[in-house]
Amino acid sequence: MKLFVGSTNPVKVNAVRSAVADAWPDVQIEGFSVESGVPEQPYGDEETEQGAINRAHAALERGQKLLESDEPALGIGLEGGVIERGDTLWSTVWVAVTDGSDQIFLANGARFPLHPVIAEPIKNGREMGPLMEELVGEDDIRRKQGMIGIITRNFVTRTEEYIGITKMAIGQWHGRDWHSDLE
Repeated sequence: MKLFVGSTNPVKVNAVRSAVADAWPDVQIEGFSVESGVPEQPYGDEETEQGAINRAHAALERGQKLLESDEPALGIGLEGGVIERGDTLWSTVWVAVTDGSDQIFLANGARFPLHPVIAEPIKNGREMGPLMEELVGEDDIRRKQGMIGIITRNFVTRTEEYIGITKMAIGQWHGRDWHSDLE
């Protein structure tokens, strides 16, 4: 089994690695720089979900070119975005998993409200990563602790934020034939 991640961001690759470590300790994981096909700052569930799906498909396509046999492989896409709930802007994460079949396995979560100092600039067209770097004076936050690490003072990191959602999406693929046990 090989897992191809639609990003080279260590946060996303490490989230996949941690999500499968207990079940598949020897699995090979490779990240690819792929386009999400959505804006740099996905806005709304539809854009964020589509970004995850696009990344999963693109990662699997890139990875399959490297396979030498019919070895099973999954494409995994992780996409962070924002959604509006009333007057409040919230962070959200979507994860998509594909094995190349017609099915796509999705999970969503890590929703929490954004402080106005973050939300207002995003509503006015700013992207979260560069905004956070500017606010705290630190480079490459999205490849490290992420915004969640900043606002929780590293009580939760971006990798930790993504692990459970990634595990849910991959777990749905793993258990995809669960209903056959009922027959």
